[in-house]
Amino acid sequence: MFQITPILKRGLALVLAGLLSALAAPSPAQAAAVNKCTRLLPTGGREIIINQCNKCRIVHITRLRAGNALPMSRIYNVQPKSKIDLSFRGPGRSRITAELPCKGDPGAPVNLAEPERDKKNSKKDKQCVAMEKIPGGGVQLVNSCKVCKAALIERQDVAGANGRRQAYKVSPKTPVPVPANGAAQVALLAEVACPKP
Repeated sequence: MFQITPILKRGLALVLAGLLSALAAPSPAQAAAVNKCTRLLPTGGREIIINQCNKCRIVHITRLRAGNALPMSRIYNVQPKSKIDLSFRGPGRSRITAELPCKGDPGAPVNLAEPERDKKNSKKDKQCVAMEKIPGGGVQLVNSCKVCKAALIERQDVAGANGRRQAYKVSPKTPVPVPANGAAQVALLAEVACPKP
């Protein structure tokens, strides 16, 4: 009769354990899908990225078109609870290849070559402009820093569509009212230093 040697028993046990762990563990795609904040949506021949989370995300998009050997890639910073129209046009297939937290958030990319540079820049990257509600209704932009900032806002209808963007110059410690102009919601998208005259 055929006998199983101790070495063969160990080998079979290892193979069986590996097979069971592979079946029980989620695939990398399933694990990534749980943590995804952004998604791509087609809208009338174009595509948009929507960030559903309350944190800024860096999104890497790859677009493959028939007849092109190399895909095109773009990187977008998508602010919390906002959307961005992609610059790709025409036929093709886009997909999100990576999604990372923005600079300053936990898990964000780190400058390994010059870590001191990141520490210095993190002080400069403090968000100065905030959107506050006005007691009588409406919103205003308030700059808490000592330097002038330019803020970009977006007005949307009830469905979150028809986004209209507008930039405002926000002086230090000076509130700037933001009229609704018929929009159902207003969001602060970004801020930069004011342009030098």
